[in-house]
Amino acid sequence: MSTKKATPWGKAALVDEVVVRQQAPGSEGQSPRAFSTHVQLLETDSGERLVRLAYATAAHGWVRRGPVTMQLDDLGRLLDELAEHPELAAAFRVNGSATRRRPSARGLRRRASPG
Repeated sequence: MSTKKATPWGKAALVDEVVVRQQAPGSEGQSPRAFSTHVQLLETDSGERLVRLAYATAAHGWVRRGPVTMQLDDLGRLLDELAEHPELAAAFRVNGSATRRRPSARGLRRRASPG
């Protein structure tokens, strides 16, 4: 699964992917709408890992980027699927998976000066 994907951080290889098929009721007189949510683990050339959430409609079949909306039952199915995808599960820190957190300048808190 080494397909390259475009990201704001440059091209990234597709490392793993979970696809959850979903269905929404159609409007009055319309048939239900089928689509799927794609959770993709990507890796840049520098080794940084990214998670992409996207969806695809059954009518078109190609993956589009967000917004992604999931019902709670579908989210539960996603979590079940992650059990078979340890690297992707680690990115979400589920199933007992843990990855070392990288420090981020946005996450740093500054202390008030003592004076």
